[in-house]
Amino acid sequence: MNKKNAGIWNPGDVIYSYGSPPDYAYLIITGRVEFYSKKNILLGFAEKDEVFGEISCYLNRNHSVNAIAKTNLVAKKIHKTSLSKIFKNTHPVIMGMLRSTYHRLAESNDKNEDSIEEIEKFTLMYQSDIEASKVIKNKIDTIKEKLDKNKNNN
Repeated sequence: MNKKNAGIWNPGDVIYSYGSPPDYAYLIITGRVEFYSKKNILLGFAEKDEVFGEISCYLNRNHSVNAIAKTNLVAKKIHKTSLSKIFKNTHPVIMGMLRSTYHRLAESNDKNEDSIEEIEKFTLMYQSDIEASKVIKNKIDTIKEKLDKNKNNN
């Protein structure tokens, strides 16, 4: 593998960002990459001998996640035109399986992000209810104290 076809990243480096157009797929030689939604929710990871970034190349659409190096990462860069040639030489049944898997993965990522947003919303509502309950309890306690004082003064 020559340097032109290699990518080297340090922990925390962004390999590609949500919404950016794809130029390459990547075959991991060493290291780990993590995938985050546009709202920074961890969706998954890939490690040695796994390929990532191929979905956007294959579907010819912008990246649907942020890919960030978790560790020192070395990966072979596979230009999307080279990847397209690989796909063209692959059996149609395999390509159909990949296509449906890619679409299900995209749907799953969206559902995960929606679920996490819903959890955050209900957590805020719950916290708000707890705070409101404390305020109400304090008001009730204050009224009881006033009643007790009035009762003792009479």
